[in-house]
Amino acid sequence: MQNNQLSWRIGCFILGLLIMFGGSNTAKAEVLHHKVTVTVDGKIVKLSRDPVIINNNNYVPLRGIFEQLGISIGWEQQSGTVKATKGAQTMEYRLGSSYAKINGADRYMPSPGKLIDGVVMVPLRFIGEAFGAELVWDPVTRAIQITSDEKLLTSISAEPTGNSGANLTNNAFVVKQGDWIYGLETIERPEETGHTFVSKGNSGFLYKVNQNSGEKIRLTSGTARMLNIQGDWLYFLDSYGICKIRLDGSEQTQLTLADDITQLIVMNNWALYNTSDGIYRLQLDRPGAFPIRVTNNPNIDQFTVSNGWIYYKEYRNGEQPGIIGKIGTNGSGNSIYGALDYEDLTVQGDYLYFTYLDESIGKIGRMPIEGGNLQNLQSASGYNISGNKLYYDVGPALYQSELDGSDSRKVASLGDWALPFRMILLDGSVYYEKGVFGSEAQFISAMYAVDLSSDTAYSLYGKILPEEYVPEYSLFAGAYESFLPTRDPKKEHETLQAAKAVIDQTLSPEMNTRDKVKALHDYVVLNTAYDYDNYLNGSIPEESYTEYGILILHTGVCQGYAVTMKMLLDLAGVENFYISGTNYAGAGHAWNIVVVDGEYYHLDATWDDPVPNMPGYIGDKYFLVTDEQMALDHIWDEERVKSFFVNP
Repeated sequence: MQNNQLSWRIGCFILGLLIMFGGSNTAKAEVLHHKVTVTVDGKIVKLSRDPVIINNNNYVPLRGIFEQLGISIGWEQQSGTVKATKGAQTMEYRLGSSYAKINGADRYMPSPGKLIDGVVMVPLRFIGEAFGAELVWDPVTRAIQITSDEKLLTSISAEPTGNSGANLTNNAFVVKQGDWIYGLETIERPEETGHTFVSKGNSGFLYKVNQNSGEKIRLTSGTARMLNIQGDWLYFLDSYGICKIRLDGSEQTQLTLADDITQLIVMNNWALYNTSDGIYRLQLDRPGAFPIRVTNNPNIDQFTVSNGWIYYKEYRNGEQPGIIGKIGTNGSGNSIYGALDYEDLTVQGDYLYFTYLDESIGKIGRMPIEGGNLQNLQSASGYNISGNKLYYDVGPALYQSELDGSDSRKVASLGDWALPFRMILLDGSVYYEKGVFGSEAQFISAMYAVDLSSDTAYSLYGKILPEEYVPEYSLFAGAYESFLPTRDPKKEHETLQAAKAVIDQTLSPEMNTRDKVKALHDYVVLNTAYDYDNYLNGSIPEESYTEYGILILHTGVCQGYAVTMKMLLDLAGVENFYISGTNYAGAGHAWNIVVVDGEYYHLDATWDDPVPNMPGYIGDKYFLVTDEQMALDHIWDEERVKSFFVNP
């Protein structure tokens, strides 16, 4: 009979909560009765019995509080276990234990729950904050003020504030505030991977660089990724979870522990991130705040946030396409767009943007966020959005269009990168990683920046790629950057002045594009001798691979011819690309692709110059030839080249 009465009292009195506000939790605590008021979001909660205080810790009955907070409570009498859920957030606690399981992980409970007068009592502060609520105790008025998770969530911004949504889609490896650029230097760890430099825009040592003075300061001893700036703090992911550090490099603080986070998005005083068991949000300005799980879907590998909605891609095993869906930042309203094999999600205005493959061709598409048909915008491997303009790659060039893909135009020339193409747009500059394969096939990379107003490139951290590897191991070497191995400023200046003189003396305003290309081709062939003797002896000097060798010394090899043609065509405003491949015998070779009247053609100035040299002779067999003609004695990645011109 006594046991039945106890069970009845547990069921009728429901569950109580202990509020901990300092003081010791001794076994011999004295129980005193006090009048305590409790409010949730400003509304007084009616309690089924008077609260009690034990050693300055408030205990209150619970039903009304949990109902107001939207938390469902279950009690398993046999095991003495409390189970609480709210959306995807879960808690399980066995009476008397010093640990509770929050979303399956053990969390220390400083004051264990207990039975008081037959009522189960557990810590209100612990349980409330485990579900996102904030509690304030006023000892003078004996009032407990509770702010619900939903009320607190109204402080989240409509769009990401730590970095742009599109930059976050592109791995957020650079962010900027004032004159300082914060970014990731690639990692040197050949002992682990065999690679000289490894990053691909994903992780690296955290540096800041002054854009005016070039001063470079390392901020962290470990690696970082996914950069966000909020006020005086820089938020990022390290090997252990979410960190923050002051912009001067001080006060590095670990905010969460989770080694499997892939994305981090800061929105005012909130951080959203994903792990192997779903998407979480964390209030950044509340010390000790619990992470709140928005969805417990373990297969979400990408997401973006806009206007209270999380748009995500759910990975599917096997050959099935992924699922694209959305869910509210408060965990409600989950809906699915459908089985769509899309990547790199970004929301801009009323549209969801993404990349996808169409018959092995990379494309950019969009669909209305309310659902609708796919709109194909451009053919490209990557994109970014800034200032209501769409930016994307076409070969080693950056193009800009309207958000619907119209009015496309080239705005910058870039160098090689590792696909998928990742780029950051900040204050009129594009930041990206160039990567090539070295002589022993090791990957070598460096971070570059291009000022879009002047189309001038520079190494962000001062690391210069060994460019002798570029034509041998990569398809495109990119737009004009000096190929002088020594980076001799005097030679670079002399070469540039000579190139400008060629443009002034060779071209005239009435020339069309084809005439300009022919004039520059003929100049190079007529004024250059192939460095045949050094080629036979295996003693080719560095200059013969460069523009300096062709324009100043008037001798060179295929790389020199090709980079010089590129330099001159760039200065003439003719769209062109440096390309590498092999000849019919399998020997490495370099030439150019030129766009004339909307069509692309091959141009091989080297093979139009006879060997040994014949002064005054200009060949034209390899001047503006088609793929079919070039393929008779040249070998290159034809499908990849075609993909750059599907929809330029």
